[in-house]
Amino acid sequence: MLKPGLEQQFNDFYHAAYADGELDSKTKVLIGLAVAMTEGCYP
Repeated sequence: MLKPGLEQQFNDFYHAAYADGELDSKTKVLIGLAVAMTEGCYP
């Protein structure tokens, strides 16, 4: 796992990246899933 300070920074970044903005969070998740699948990562 990450050090406590780095873990909090990552969590802040993650939540900011998936917050609603120009795109809603559902759309961002779907885009992330599509990119992962094109790279060969399957759920």
